[in-house]
Amino acid sequence: LPPTDPAVLVLDNASYHKSHAVRAHWQQLSDRFQPFFLPAYAPQLNLIERLWRYLKDKLACHRWWNNLDRLIQATETLLADLEVRFHAVDGPAFRPAHNLCDSA
Repeated sequence: LPPTDPAVLVLDNASYHKSHAVRAHWQQLSDRFQPFFLPAYAPQLNLIERLWRYLKDKLACHRWWNNLDRLIQATETLLADLEVRFHAVDGPAFRPAHNLCDSA
């Protein structure tokens, strides 16, 4: 059975989460979903931002990729050995998917 209480969706402040079309959609689904927007510029609350920052630093900082296959290979190599722990050191590890486009 589906839950009867509305679900709260935690979202960052990306502009596409607050567009007119999306706001209209939230209104249509207000009986089922309630969006909760994180404060702007609060990456400590949006924990996946730590992973994005790490990937950007390793793959994009001061680099220009002129070969998409090499960029994909470098990303897969980086992610293959990566374990992300958002809380305690002994807490559960998150292993990001190798293909971030498929996991998004």
